[in-house]
Amino acid sequence: MLKIRDIEIGKGRPKICLPITGINLDEIKEQAIHISKLNPDLVEWRVDFFESLDIIPALEVIRNHIGHKPLIFTFRTINEGGQKQITDQEYLMINERAMMSGLIDLVDIELKLPVVIRNPLIAKAKQQGIATIISNHDFDKTPAQEEMINRLREAELIGASIAKLAVMPKNSHDVLSILTVTNKMKSILKIPLVTMSMGGIGLMTRLSGELFGSTITFGSAGQVSAPGQIDFTNLSTVLDIIHENITK
Repeated sequence: MLKIRDIEIGKGRPKICLPITGINLDEIKEQAIHISKLNPDLVEWRVDFFESLDIIPALEVIRNHIGHKPLIFTFRTINEGGQKQITDQEYLMINERAMMSGLIDLVDIELKLPVVIRNPLIAKAKQQGIATIISNHDFDKTPAQEEMINRLREAELIGASIAKLAVMPKNSHDVLSILTVTNKMKSILKIPLVTMSMGGIGLMTRLSGELFGSTITFGSAGQVSAPGQIDFTNLSTVLDIIHENITK
């Protein structure tokens, strides 16, 4: 279990995270206000949607409107489904700037980044008291179970606070495969686990985390940031139903 502000990740119902995907400050403000009213557990700023690399004004707007909610800072690279190409040095710079701002609680760092970029960012986050989500996204396939296990183990080994894996299914067998891996790794990893099978086929993996071991699920408050995200209200309702029945 990991406590971020008032949220206990890994305890009880999976926590719902909603993304902010605005391309400019006006859109970011509008989305932050809307998300704040919905009252999710966490908020993620997908920085790769933003038209500028000047991140501090946007972070200040977001923090002003979401208040005490835990905020995840995520620049998703092109290689893993992101919206904008930047250099490794720019990636390093904006993540370090976000960590130094005092405005974020968690930072998403991709597992497959060059080690000379990835490891200093993990060290910087630890120094600043910021939790790390070490993530890996496969938009082409669902890897073999052994490979998925290895990626999650590696995330923990290099210092993740949370290990995240998202894969693309081609059939129901792929969905069962990642659920099997999640169910196994929840009792092996010493850190919270976040997994999902993307797209419509994988929807059930976004709903069944309390049973199988995935501790955060990503919903939508309008524009989605990844394939398969569903509306916050519907997502919250289903998670509540599952939680009420699991805990009976």
